[in-house]
Amino acid sequence: MPSSVTSANLAEFQQLLIGTWRNVDELTRDGKPLSYNVMPLPQDTPQPGRPAEPGESEYGGFILKNFAFTETIRFNGTASAGDPADQQDPGALAVAGAAPNRGGTYTQSAHAVFYEQQVRFAEGPQQGQIIHLENGAWLHLGSQAQMTGPYTTEPAPPDAQVLPQPPALTIAKQISVPHGNSILALGSVDLNDRGTYDPDLSGLTVNTVFDGAPVIPDAQVPHPQPSSIATAPFYDPFAATLTADGDFENPEVDSALNPNYPLQLALKVIKPRAFIHWRVTTEPLFGGTGIVTNIPFEQRRSDVTEYTADYWLLSKDRHARESKRFDYLLYTQVILLKIQISTDGGESTKEYVFPHITSNTVMKVPGTPTEARAATPTPLE
Repeated sequence: MPSSVTSANLAEFQQLLIGTWRNVDELTRDGKPLSYNVMPLPQDTPQPGRPAEPGESEYGGFILKNFAFTETIRFNGTASAGDPADQQDPGALAVAGAAPNRGGTYTQSAHAVFYEQQVRFAEGPQQGQIIHLENGAWLHLGSQAQMTGPYTTEPAPPDAQVLPQPPALTIAKQISVPHGNSILALGSVDLNDRGTYDPDLSGLTVNTVFDGAPVIPDAQVPHPQPSSIATAPFYDPFAATLTADGDFENPEVDSALNPNYPLQLALKVIKPRAFIHWRVTTEPLFGGTGIVTNIPFEQRRSDVTEYTADYWLLSKDRHARESKRFDYLLYTQVILLKIQISTDGGESTKEYVFPHITSNTVMKVPGTPTEARAATPTPLE
């Protein structure tokens, strides 16, 4: 039975997310935010500027819509007046809550922080326009004793068996995107060498803060598979430098070939002294597997099959463990798309797997959740 919770019920990373985050001026390069989106789109008809010889079948059939972007993402807080001011959010429609899953002998605890995300073009002919809207929840999963009756007034038997939550499956991200995609990704928060699993089986973890700066690896080079469609000697749109006025298919080659490049630049600007890292995926993990579902049109034309994301909370405070001040949020996510592409004008198609990769660095807006929400654009502005 869902109910609101206090911030003490939330995992540390959930508490630190509460509030509003967005791109800020200090995190820019050449006037653009340190973000990038690599977006392949099916396109059966030939495109201007692509060579007609030795045959469109070697490198045709899709276009890119790559761009830097601005973002506002809001994580709703709690309705408890006893929580710290920066975690109270009584005006939010969906406050942080618990929705336990009754299993018959014990209960899985699921504590949720809800979010909404808005993304706008930061360059190109559609600059300032909305390109992406998303909402969802971050869940923290644990185990607890099951009540004996249908309501929470009767205590559990003292000898109740409670099985622990698998350590690899302590968090989940639920995503809803209005293209007709729903995603459930599973994972965990990294623990440092002093980390332990809470012995009360609630799933809460300790020692998630690491000293210094994280190492953000290069993203995989975003060539589609099979590779022949993008590696013909005459034209590789991922590596092409496009200079025609108004052509924003691939405006920044460094970021297209390594979409984590903006995050690596952000680390040099921020110079963090502490960080928290977590990862979720729909790939199989020990104890379970996430899932992606799509509406029929997407299944036929741009079927999302996998999702993986890494997140880092960064602090410039050398005493971050005590101050709990983490002002920067970095993420990179990889979505795999199966796209049916025609390279012969529509007479036949072949399935290719494209990576759709997104990365960004955002900063927390000062103030309480209510104050921060009032200081940022609404999705319809």
